[in-house]
Amino acid sequence: MLAGLTGVVSLGLSAGARAQAATTHPYQVTFVARQCPNYTDIMANLARNNIQESQQDLGPNSAYQSGQPISPSVEAPNDPSCTPLTGWQFTFGNGINGQTPGTHLSRVSNPVSPPVTVQPSVPLLDPQGNPTGQSIAAATTVTLTPSQVTAAFNHQLWVQGGTATDPLGTATFASRYAFGALRCAIDNLNGDNVEWAGFPSGQTNVFCYYYAVDQTPAPGTIIVQKQLAAGEPVANTFQFQGNVSYNPGPSPSPDDNPFQITVPASAASPSAPGSMSFVRSSGVSWHFTELNNPGWAAPGAPTCSGGPVVITGATVTLTLAAGATVTCTYTDSRPVLGTLSVLKQTTGGEGGPFNLTVTSPASATTPLVATTTQPDTPVAATLGNGAAFAPTLVLGTYTFTEDLTAANAASGGGTWSMTGFNCDGAPATSSPGPTTETFTVDSTFLTSGRSLECTFTNLFTPTATLTVTKTTTGGVGTTSFVVSPVADPTNITVPEDVTDPVLTATTTQVGVPATATQTSGDPLDPIDLGQYSIVEQGPQTSALGAWSPVSIVCNGTATDPTSSDVLVTLTAANPHVTCAFTNTFTAVEQNASSSTTAPATTATTVPATGPALAATGTDVRVPLALAVVLALIGSVLLVIDRIRRLRRVAPLHLDDEQTH
Repeated sequence: MLAGLTGVVSLGLSAGARAQAATTHPYQVTFVARQCPNYTDIMANLARNNIQESQQDLGPNSAYQSGQPISPSVEAPNDPSCTPLTGWQFTFGNGINGQTPGTHLSRVSNPVSPPVTVQPSVPLLDPQGNPTGQSIAAATTVTLTPSQVTAAFNHQLWVQGGTATDPLGTATFASRYAFGALRCAIDNLNGDNVEWAGFPSGQTNVFCYYYAVDQTPAPGTIIVQKQLAAGEPVANTFQFQGNVSYNPGPSPSPDDNPFQITVPASAASPSAPGSMSFVRSSGVSWHFTELNNPGWAAPGAPTCSGGPVVITGATVTLTLAAGATVTCTYTDSRPVLGTLSVLKQTTGGEGGPFNLTVTSPASATTPLVATTTQPDTPVAATLGNGAAFAPTLVLGTYTFTEDLTAANAASGGGTWSMTGFNCDGAPATSSPGPTTETFTVDSTFLTSGRSLECTFTNLFTPTATLTVTKTTTGGVGTTSFVVSPVADPTNITVPEDVTDPVLTATTTQVGVPATATQTSGDPLDPIDLGQYSIVEQGPQTSALGAWSPVSIVCNGTATDPTSSDVLVTLTAANPHVTCAFTNTFTAVEQNASSSTTAPATTATTVPATGPALAATGTDVRVPLALAVVLALIGSVLLVIDRIRRLRRVAPLHLDDEQTH
């Protein structure tokens, strides 16, 4: 079992006073299952996006803050129509292993058998594992094994609803239930069927809630494809919207929910397609449409197969049949207008202003400006007053330049570099200088009547930093921190392939900060601008006592002193953030009668491997036992000395008595 504490712990014995007693409990997970009449009866997780695995979108937005532990006091009032679901199962694992075949639901890797089955009712424990005097229905509390505790503190303890082979519990409930939501411990970001179980500092009991929808799952699949009439040697990204997507849109209406499709580079005509798939409920009306995309002709009607659809312009409306797969393919081409347009596309971030110039074959130079608002989404450069730039093409060579000075000055937390330039998908001819390009319009191109779209592509390299330090009082130990990007409602999604970075800090002296270093997850250096949740785990409670949070101070601003997590935002104006976490150790009250008999060898040992480094320092029970032994020796010596004195004095008294 990982020991976050075996180092120097001050018990205050030398002053004749003992630290206030702390009650320690084993690490536990309380599993709770609920059934709900409709999808909209379920509160959503923090990130509403297309990672969500429910067949319909959920109800209210999350009432949690990012990193806030899951709690019955939050779940009950925000899911009032949901009722206990006795007999539901959960399964532990050590990661995510794709989806269960025949379903669209995520499963854990290396599932633990047997699964956990919720009981009709169990005593309700508080976050420290103390009885509350209340009970909680359709739940069960599981005490973790030492290896599971180690995994939890190493970000390797995961939980899924159902089992790896039967995520919807059909062996017990037949086809009654569909997946709604799962949130566990401090993992409440994406709405998939696997979450990780971790323990905030000072907490030894965490909750996992599963929500099933009391509707027979009968999904179908909608596949939206995008291809080009003529392939291009670079990838192109196109924007769509509709209620088929769960990404939050600019308005409360789901009709505006956006999604995007990237068409890969291709030499074929038509090109190889890009696509996005949606597993959605049958019997429900779904719709989607392609938006206008700069540099491309207005989208037309797609071709669809696999089921009945209604097509109006570029909009498709359909009602899925159970098990059906409906595929709709949009085909785009460059416009035929005989004009020139300049586009700006950024990767790794968005920003500006990007200052551009176009010099015509007649040597007339026009300054342009562009600012991107989403990564991988082209915008048209305009004149300085915002007017459109669309001159008629002429024979000859056009020269294009870019000045990144203003964009870099405004970026704050990073730098921009030019990584690509193409005209109609064909790379242009580079001229001297990394930000100067040329393209020649010949008579063949001019007589075709085609328009020319030239695109600058820039990469943002962040230089922002996020530093975490740890200070402990009353003892030393090891702490881990999980850093998670927070879903921004203005963004279309949180990347599906994100693996949260885990940092570890080990204090070796009381009151001396230790800087956390990364031990796993996606690289945190460099870090993109944006909002992040930092959740603290540990130091781990042991038989010696318990840890509790004291303070979190980020760039001089203190947060809730009882919290074990904090939200930080890295912006261009504030790209460097340092958060200092402080915890204190409270020792378990030792029984006076046992303090002289408890051997020093009962100290918790630290494994050679695991999520925490071996704590350094001296086990306090060794000097404590030594002090007790010395005190006993001193007492014995005093008694011997007194006996010797009595033996010398006693004969004198006897002689006195005889003379009288």
